[in-house]
Amino acid sequence: MGYAHYEISRNGQTIQAGYAVEAACEENGCNEKIDRGLGYLCGKHPGGDEHGCGGYYCGQHLTYDNQCQRCADAADNANRWVHPGTGEEFDLRDHFLPAGATYDGRGTVWKHLGDFDGDTPLLTPVSASGERPTGEVARPITEGEWQDASEFIGRRKVDA
Repeated sequence: MGYAHYEISRNGQTIQAGYAVEAACEENGCNEKIDRGLGYLCGKHPGGDEHGCGGYYCGQHLTYDNQCQRCADAADNANRWVHPGTGEEFDLRDHFLPAGATYDGRGTVWKHLGDFDGDTPLLTPVSASGERPTGEVARPITEGEWQDASEFIGRRKVDA
């Protein structure tokens, strides 16, 4: 199958898709001319998936994750976890370091890979460069204090 022109099923309808199919942005009130290629797709797969609705949007109406604003907001809410004891909010898509740890791009960061202990997310140690699990035991996010690795990296660049 080529990506210039093909048919997909979306919301129970068959539509034409592909980079050779002219369209308008599907955001209400926007008429910017686009195509139905992958570059304008909300999500990762034509027709919709767990990453997006499958709509087609101009660059102004797609977020950096190739999602329309509604899907980006839903993803933010789905990945938000609030510590019941402290009220601290966590974005489970982030990479974490134990508080006070030093970031090393060749070292280990901690990431939520979808595992829970009851209602508590588990953080698994992964290699910072390849995001592969290191084989060490995962820890509940409630165990100890954590810092967002990207914020630490940003502070380090400012301090340098």
